[in-house]
Amino acid sequence: MSLREAAKASGISHVHIRMIEEGKRSPSFDRMMSLLRTYLVDVNKFLIETGYVPSSVGSVNIYSLKTIPIISWELAARWAEINGTFPEAEAEEWIAGDVIGQHLFALRVRDDSMLTEFRAGDIIIVNPDMKPEHNDYVIATEKGETTFKRLKRYGNTVVLQPLNPKYEDTEISETNRHRIIGKVVKKEKRY
Repeated sequence: MSLREAAKASGISHVHIRMIEEGKRSPSFDRMMSLLRTYLVDVNKFLIETGYVPSSVGSVNIYSLKTIPIISWELAARWAEINGTFPEAEAEEWIAGDVIGQHLFALRVRDDSMLTEFRAGDIIIVNPDMKPEHNDYVIATEKGETTFKRLKRYGNTVVLQPLNPKYEDTEISETNRHRIIGKVVKKEKRY
């Protein structure tokens, strides 16, 4: 497999793969898993042979983890149109997660509207197949603008509420037609 073919299959640039092969870069765990899948390497055998898992432990159920794409907010706005299938190259990165669902995707929190619970850079996993309820965190869009808020229901009134009090609530109405893209089901924090 050429570097360009590996790059296309793994979603990692061919330059980055070459630097990994030359020992000039160390891949993150997620990128390493992507490369192992691309090269059809047995993950359990790799983890044992590299010392990440002692051979006495035996088989690791790494396959119970699901690979979830981290996508752009712009792509999230179009998620319903693409029916949860998209070219793998459009993913910014892939993460391993134990969340159940078929069309999961992840986003990086990009602002402070959901402080103090969510900070810029946190990764949130979204399930577009789950119906959100009162107080659930959701991703919503209107006219191509995508937002992350808490869903509040007050009788017939539905509101998208930021956690940070310096931002205003947004009422979903006939004139302000936000479409709920999905329910946030997990937060990942990276250090």
